[in-house]
Amino acid sequence: MAVLLAHIPLGLLPHIGNKIWALKTGRSRFTFLRFASVFGVTLGMLGLGGALARAVLGGRLYEEGSNPNEALPALFIELFPAWLAALIGVGILSAVMSTADGLVVSSSQIVANDLYRRTIAPRFHSHLSEEQLDRRVLFISRWATVGVMVICVTMAWMLMDMNIAILVWTGNGGMMAAFAGPLVLGALWSGVTRAGAYTGLIVGLSSFLILHTGVIDPAWFEGSFLHPVFSWLHGEAPNPTSCAALAGLFAMGCTAAVSLATKPLPEAHVGSLFRRVPATD
Repeated sequence: MAVLLAHIPLGLLPHIGNKIWALKTGRSRFTFLRFASVFGVTLGMLGLGGALARAVLGGRLYEEGSNPNEALPALFIELFPAWLAALIGVGILSAVMSTADGLVVSSSQIVANDLYRRTIAPRFHSHLSEEQLDRRVLFISRWATVGVMVICVTMAWMLMDMNIAILVWTGNGGMMAAFAGPLVLGALWSGVTRAGAYTGLIVGLSSFLILHTGVIDPAWFEGSFLHPVFSWLHGEAPNPTSCAALAGLFAMGCTAAVSLATKPLPEAHVGSLFRRVPATD
């Protein structure tokens, strides 16, 4: 259940939604959702590969010099001929590299375009011409790429022995929890306000960090009726998906509470977002 709840905001990210609404007909959107569902379920079946690796390899991945991150490559070597295992490994590495280089470029563009061009430059460098601004953005983008690569290599070296799935969700969990209020609740309820969305964003991220780091000691509540609750939460701290789900639910509650207590968005704006459009073929 925690895995399901933690993944829901991922499916509501704007860059995924705009793919759906770029389709012109209801039939095309339904086809998109069917394919997305099939691929999503197929992706989840990677867990079966991990279970098979555990069954075939036993405790070898936990021996000295081994790592559970080697589960799938070790399984391929165990089950397939050497040439086929190598071919599958190359395919996986190619997919990883194609995704990684896109993430590096997009991260550098966040620094160059979103932070500098759209935020800093209009306030502090408005005297620059368009050509000068483009050159400066290009310069920042190049060095931001180098900086992102240095940070990524450093983190990869430091976290080499950490389980990849936990590492990924340690990063994703805060983002999913932060988006639960504005995106999930905002998609289902037209009463979400600007203050409510910002509250959910901040509370979701903060709650995830507090839960996952385990900074709240259950001993503080010894003898109180809250002690069992915080003992259970402290036990969930190592699990990032559980922390993301709990923080997301709490953020949605805070979003709703603040939205009910603050000024609603203009009716025309809300109507443009929630109007019913008949499906056409």
